[in-house]
Amino acid sequence: MKSAIILVYPRIQFEENYPCSWIPFSVLAVAGALPKDEFNVIVFDENRKSKGEFEALLKQVKNLICVGFSVMTGGGQIGRALELAQKVKQIWNKTPVVFGGPHVNVLPEETMRHPLVDIVLSGPGQASFPLLIQALRGEIGLKDVPGIMAKVKDELVCGNPNKLKKNTLVPYDFGFIDVNDYVQDDSTIAGRTINYISSQGCAHKCRFCYETNYRKKWGKLPCENVVADIESFVTSFNADGIKFYDADWFVDFKRSENLIEELTRLNVSWAASIHPKDILRAVAKNQPLLAKLAAGKCKRLLMGIESGSDRVLREIVDKGAAKAEIFKAAKAIADCGILGSYTFIVGFPDESAEEQGETFEFIKALWDLSPRPETRVHIYTPYPGTPLYGDALAMGFSPPEKLEDWSDFDYYKAQTPWADTALESKVKEFTSMVPKIGGL
Repeated sequence: MKSAIILVYPRIQFEENYPCSWIPFSVLAVAGALPKDEFNVIVFDENRKSKGEFEALLKQVKNLICVGFSVMTGGGQIGRALELAQKVKQIWNKTPVVFGGPHVNVLPEETMRHPLVDIVLSGPGQASFPLLIQALRGEIGLKDVPGIMAKVKDELVCGNPNKLKKNTLVPYDFGFIDVNDYVQDDSTIAGRTINYISSQGCAHKCRFCYETNYRKKWGKLPCENVVADIESFVTSFNADGIKFYDADWFVDFKRSENLIEELTRLNVSWAASIHPKDILRAVAKNQPLLAKLAAGKCKRLLMGIESGSDRVLREIVDKGAAKAEIFKAAKAIADCGILGSYTFIVGFPDESAEEQGETFEFIKALWDLSPRPETRVHIYTPYPGTPLYGDALAMGFSPPEKLEDWSDFDYYKAQTPWADTALESKVKEFTSMVPKIGGL
């Protein structure tokens, strides 16, 4: 009988801003790295199933090696993970509980201190989790697992850093889930839209952003794997839209151009994220990026603008582009007939009320473009591990002290002493989105 491994994606409670759940790629990527011929790998998405179903799964599964949880900061996911971990301890009290994911990547030591957590894995789970299974089977030592922290009696075992590399990503195996559960009607893309992540990391260095934890490293799936997956979505699930959730889909222009051609061939509408510097770089190198987008089926581009103040963009955010350049990029997107979807942040450390006003005025100017772009405004939330986090601490921000306290960390509400409910109201006033399922 095969040994079992359960990989859990706890429920996210962002219904007000993200009313649907998408394919849980953080656990699906790990599942794809494990040999199915050796293990009974089970992906459990609590956004689609109940706590009762999880308890029933624990009672019926055999030879359970470990249970892995992927957790992000906020959205209630950490709290839900701890509730499910408690169930694991009640039924399989000697089976290790493993935590990984975005929150663990930035606060591994704090996560490790929680009594329900036996092991944490920092960095890309595709690289570390298969080695962890080998260690749990006694084939290698725990310290040979990159990114690990583990409790062994009274000793804390730590592995070498688990860094993102160009070829870290492994092909997905969608047999672990029912893809039909994740097909959504997105009015800005297509009636049967599926989400997809084709790369990890980011080449840029915005000082507030979680992606800086990858140290400007970027890993990607080969084009042929991406195209094969999308073809499967089209033929097996009648998909006609893809929403890419890569941090920046245009890091590698040649790869992007190849994928654009394939998406056009497959008659699939799509949306992706772009950085203003990608557009500026294409213009500087006379690359026909926007022309290809206009000729293809790109329906929507998400771009983080962050601020309408040049000082904030330069000194606080380190965006690498000035306000005039960003507006030029947004106008070029609109001139192509593509819906722009732009995110902003107010309440940065050392940002003045006048500079916040510049951001709101910049949003008004963007609203004059046609098609009128979407705008979503967030309140700055200090994120551990980012360059701007130390600035926030110096200005009096008091972070949560325990793992469970991070669960309800909400970047749609004021979390710092220099932001207030009045700013929350302003944020809502300047958030203007096309009605659709699935948030950004």
